[in-house]
Amino acid sequence: MIGQFPWDPFPPGTPEPKGPDPIHRTAYQSAVTAADAYRSVRLALRREDGVLRVGNRFVSDTRYRQVAFLALGNAAGSMALGALHVFGDRLTQGFLAGPEPVPDELPFRGSTMPPGLPGSSQADGVVEAAIEITSGLGRQDLLLLLLSGGALRALCTSPPELPGDEFARLLGTAASLGADAREVSLLARTLGEGGVGGRVGAAAASVDVATFVVDHGDGPGLVGGGPVDPVAPEERVRARAVLDRCGMTSQLSGSLLERLSPGAPAVVASPTVARPVVVAAPTDGLRAAADAVFDRGWTSRLGFLQLPQPPETAADMFMDRVEELVVAEQLTADSRTKGLAVFSTTTLGLVEGVDEGPALATFLGRATARLKRREMSIGLYRTAGAIGSSTFPPAAVFGPSTDPKVKITPGRGRALPMRKGITDVGLLAVALCGLPGSEGVAP
Repeated sequence: MIGQFPWDPFPPGTPEPKGPDPIHRTAYQSAVTAADAYRSVRLALRREDGVLRVGNRFVSDTRYRQVAFLALGNAAGSMALGALHVFGDRLTQGFLAGPEPVPDELPFRGSTMPPGLPGSSQADGVVEAAIEITSGLGRQDLLLLLLSGGALRALCTSPPELPGDEFARLLGTAASLGADAREVSLLARTLGEGGVGGRVGAAAASVDVATFVVDHGDGPGLVGGGPVDPVAPEERVRARAVLDRCGMTSQLSGSLLERLSPGAPAVVASPTVARPVVVAAPTDGLRAAADAVFDRGWTSRLGFLQLPQPPETAADMFMDRVEELVVAEQLTADSRTKGLAVFSTTTLGLVEGVDEGPALATFLGRATARLKRREMSIGLYRTAGAIGSSTFPPAAVFGPSTDPKVKITPGRGRALPMRKGITDVGLLAVALCGLPGSEGVAP
């Protein structure tokens, strides 16, 4: 049995959601619970009857003398606590880095990394601790590398050619000139130093390394800059093409561009480094939210599996798809459903580790301006909680109430609460269209 998580985002026994947005709150709670980083780690690490499960491998429970961990990203605390509850006092050392201080329940060192682009000078200390722990372990030891969105900022340091904050400015300029989030992460992975591009794996001379990843939505290979995956020649070629397309090549030194040559030296990972295992992904939250709303009597439909576009473009695409599905459903007051629910995950084109709050507001503002139906409401949920500016809630809803008995003021958004920093599988956009005449809006 997996015990109750002390920071459970929605503790067991929480009353059925009520108020103006019970269906949105049901979807939100279900999505976050299904993708919870703590439970995901507990499922990937199991000790039963003398057998230890480590991701996709099974070994004797006595195989390792000591277990250490590095927990990096928005879900660092949740993932580290999961490991602690599996191994207890066998977890002898560890280090955490994320946007929140190390919780009192975790007796380990850590560093607070505020949201932002890769290239922060604070990453130097994180990388130093990571390499120190990794290189100090031996053949009878296990290192758990626990990664979630935001790990890239913790592991990526600036190259010597771009000291200080210049590297972060380079990545921000690339984003402003058209590079998408995946491409910016690729630039950080190929040009940056520290722990990205397989450098943590290279420091693991003989220790077994098990990497567990909470996928933020851009793919597990880019989370944390791929600390156990050396950069491949084709990645360097793609990164150079991004700079060429953005017109930035002439601005960089020859030695920096040499890093993007297909024949540039690459680190060599230790053979004891296992392939990363994804323990939670956007699809987990998407599936759980859709199932929960369906169980409440609504018809669930997939809008997009992923929307990686910037906020306004993503909102336009989502609203166009929602309208298409609503028209196809042909809802009437006599339909044998409570309404139509349309779901999509999205990264809003943001690099992992950047505060999602402003983009959340932009998406909802654009989507709300596109609302054509009085019975339709729009919600956008952050699975990482309120990380960053407190101005922006972890989730918000615009439109009529999903409880016809509750009347609300038109045009007013409502925040949906969640505890901070539970997991991070990106954002979930949800449109709920009730039956004609079902809107709960005050006249």
